Amino acid sequence: MNKPKKLIEVAMPIKEISAESVRDKSIRHGHISTLHLWWARRPLPVCRAVVFASLVPDPLDPHCPLAFKEAIEILLGREHNFGDPYKPYKDIPWTSVYDPMEDNLRNRLQMFIGKFTDEMQQHLLHQKPKPGANNQLSNYSLIKWDNKNDEEIINKARKLIWVAHNSVNDSEVNAVTLLAGYDEHYKAIKTAEQELYSIPDRHILTKEVNEKTEKLENAIEAFLNKMPKVFDPFAGGGAIPLEAARLGCKSFGNDINPVAHIIQKGSLEFPQKFGKPITYSKRAFIETYGIKEWSKQPHENLIYKNGEPIAVNISNRLSFDVQFYAKQILAETEKEIGHLYPSDKDNNKPIAYYWARVGTCSNPSCNGKIPLLKTFYLANTKTKQVYLKPKIKNKSITFDIQKGECKEDSWLSRGNLHCPICGNITDVNTLKQQFVNYKTTETLIAVICEGKEGKEYRLPYKSEIDILNKIPLTSEKPPEIMPVKYTQALPSCTWGITKWSDMFTDRQIAMLQKLNNSLNRLKKDLPDKTTEYAKAIICYLGIFFDRIAVANTSFGVWHTGGEKLERIMGRQAISMVFDYPESNPFCNSSGSALNQLEWITRYIENECQHPFSTVLHNASSGEKSQFQDKYLTTVVTDPPYYDAIAYADLSDFFYVWLKRTLGDVFPMNFATPQTPKSEECTALKHHHDGNAQKAKTHFENKLLQIFDAIEHQTSDLVSIMFAHQSTEAWTTLCNSILGARMNITGSWATDTEMTGALKSDKSFLSSSVTVSCMPTNKKNVGSFKAVEKEIKQKVEKEVELLYSLGFRGADLLTACFGQAVSVFGMYEMVERGDGEEVTVKKLLEIAKESAFNALLKGFNGDDFTKFYIGWLQLYGFAESEFDDAAKFSRVGLNIDVQELFTEHILIKDGNKQKLSNFDQRLSRNKALGEKPNGFLIDQVHRAMALFKGTNRSALLLYIDKVASQPECKFWRVITSLCEVLPSGCDDHKQATGLLFNKDIVIRESKIIKAGTTEQAKLFDN
Repeated sequence: MNKPKKLIEVAMPIKEISAESVRDKSIRHGHISTLHLWWARRPLPVCRAVVFASLVPDPLDPHCPLAFKEAIEILLGREHNFGDPYKPYKDIPWTSVYDPMEDNLRNRLQMFIGKFTDEMQQHLLHQKPKPGANNQLSNYSLIKWDNKNDEEIINKARKLIWVAHNSVNDSEVNAVTLLAGYDEHYKAIKTAEQELYSIPDRHILTKEVNEKTEKLENAIEAFLNKMPKVFDPFAGGGAIPLEAARLGCKSFGNDINPVAHIIQKGSLEFPQKFGKPITYSKRAFIETYGIKEWSKQPHENLIYKNGEPIAVNISNRLSFDVQFYAKQILAETEKEIGHLYPSDKDNNKPIAYYWARVGTCSNPSCNGKIPLLKTFYLANTKTKQVYLKPKIKNKSITFDIQKGECKEDSWLSRGNLHCPICGNITDVNTLKQQFVNYKTTETLIAVICEGKEGKEYRLPYKSEIDILNKIPLTSEKPPEIMPVKYTQALPSCTWGITKWSDMFTDRQIAMLQKLNNSLNRLKKDLPDKTTEYAKAIICYLGIFFDRIAVANTSFGVWHTGGEKLERIMGRQAISMVFDYPESNPFCNSSGSALNQLEWITRYIENECQHPFSTVLHNASSGEKSQFQDKYLTTVVTDPPYYDAIAYADLSDFFYVWLKRTLGDVFPMNFATPQTPKSEECTALKHHHDGNAQKAKTHFENKLLQIFDAIEHQTSDLVSIMFAHQSTEAWTTLCNSILGARMNITGSWATDTEMTGALKSDKSFLSSSVTVSCMPTNKKNVGSFKAVEKEIKQKVEKEVELLYSLGFRGADLLTACFGQAVSVFGMYEMVERGDGEEVTVKKLLEIAKESAFNALLKGFNGDDFTKFYIGWLQLYGFAESEFDDAAKFSRVGLNIDVQELFTEHILIKDGNKQKLSNFDQRLSRNKALGEKPNGFLIDQVHRAMALFKGTNRSALLLYIDKVASQPECKFWRVITSLCEVLPSGCDDHKQATGLLFNKDIVIRESKIIKAGTTEQAKLFDN
């Protein structure tokens, strides 16, 4: 039987996915990213979309089961959805031309994944104000954050997956029958849940409780056995398995890193298994939690009999217990060590203490002790400025705290110390050596408190300074060594920070050690401490400890603009910090330990509403024996980013503490001194004797081994997300996929990052690409000429198809790129006529050139204008390699590469270049666009400059001269630019403004011309 293509192989609503993925980065409460720090998690919308689209067929494929088409009509059709929310767009909103979207089943499926609201469509079509992030996607969209627990919408997705999965081998079955089967199985789960969770005191394992528990487990298993099996071999922070489980799939996740595994258990297993309601009798509750806790229970949660409370309903047992026991160990710790964080005279607890490390001026006649402050500001917002005013007297430096603008220049620049006493500069290497030789000290400069009108800043009291001499020194500091030679992720190590315990002050170490002792005592007293449920509670207490540890180091940063503490490792590295806030874990502010606890309980309560947990393994993937041959339905994964992130090295920060808090509960996960490094699938040369080639080979071999195992284990599609878009990254990925007897069948770019200053000049979606792959039976050897011809034909056809579906610019390029790879991926190898093997890298270059050429083919204009628009689609205004200009100037164009620079199309920057914007071109050539029969791009850029300016008459006269007809080539160039320019840049603003006012400026240009002509006649007379 021929399999239909999956939706992800033919179409994806990538604009909508991108919009919600950018929003996802700013969502906080209850989000998986807020449970525990992990690096480079994929946004939940893109994960949900990719998992769903990898499991359902393209309904327009001739081999798509009839039952699935019927299910779309039933679940997404007009008749069954009031207001027809899944009707495709009347006009695709992000294109600059009128593009009606056909109302077919494929497009309805895309609109179900994500559809823009009417307000967002109006914004995109007519430049109306952009709606807020939470109002860009329709409330009926699967990927919208607000719908993650919406039973109606999530069940639509589960039902579509159910029908797709169960109709593959039965062409006679219809949608009504399959949907009835779904309802029966899902109802069995709901009934079993109701029966179990309504038993009073179900924490006592009676015969009835055991029977009802088994009934629920069997109902869940029966449901999952009728759904696809989805595996993520690089589960990391858990976003992909979380979404697979949410969609009702049997979800599996592997990760070799023990820290990731613990995070996954807290994210993907325990909330779904144990975050459920429970009813306690009064006696049982008091026996477990005490009479004091009973008195705190809200009136609405109590159950009464004859006017007396006899029981209490707890909406989430796991969340309640984690909160109860975390507060218990925190209170015990504060009782032991709270005196080290004294309250002020009004009994208010400071929220943080502001410290500076102190270096010594290298001038022998000075030897001044200088606080190493990067800024003197403590607060610097629009409405509030507070700063440290230095006072220097006899080589002694003290500070006052003042309000207003700070006029002082920083004493520290790029690690170089400018002495405010004598003016000498102590260079960075000399200063660094002071740290390495333990010649530096630290000084407490200010105290940060919570006031009636926000944060308040004061100098430390003498008692707060005196208490620092009473901190008990502990011999139990974590002795584990940091990877001191790895400066990419740990530049702080070059400053003498060699052990993980060096990242903490003595007071922080003392506090963490007492907290750990309290946790370990609690473990002994915890009821039923050997059960899985007890392990879940302890796991969260370990996560709670981690959250406190990461907020209580001497490497945090005080954010003066937000007046808040910023955690370490924000850029996947631990940088050197010279001044830092020391948080008070026992205060009541946002950085407190209690606040850290709230993030955990919110997550549990957000992700407990379905019963489908993930099967997790703390193991490296690539073992073919882990799953039977073709046992898995689909693999969706996000492999490590080559050498971009040192997961194992960075996670040792948490590992050294987790080993102390959870090592006895999860002994197999913490059996090694630190996290495993040698088997990690990365290309970090410090793990391979400093040899970059060894590291690269290890990464490629490991990736190939894992993909090879996946090919054996998976019966259907494999979807892979990755962040790099360089030719080298594509080459590595393709070599691994093709070497594992799979072939790429589709590729999509999605913007999964918040746009920042570093990305604002790029037109391509630089953050994430998803490729879909299928196992394939390869042909032996392909002829280079034949393959090259087929690539060009395939890409040309694909560009035409995707353009009609609304794909533009870099989105279109990436989408057709996967189709190009699929051509040479059908062969074991491709050879030239002389028998020389053609590399994947070379074939990828041909694919890229073919896409570029196909994009330009339909554009009727001069070669320089063609090049400008084509280059803009490939690279935007970002830098590219010099050879690329020569290469692409030869793609169907008659251009000498040097002319691109003399005409200011490209700007040189060493061995690289970038595209000029209209302002840069006009500044280099004031007469740009004035030549008769000049380049179209020159005319358009001049018109854009005139439109931006204030001389309306000059614009109108120029439009009459070069673009007086609505259908002329000039306006087609403007339309093309509007579709490929980076949104938000000035070029895009002027081009879209000019296009939007097209009819007006043409009409007015004729009027002003007529007026000019009449005036000329008057003077002639």
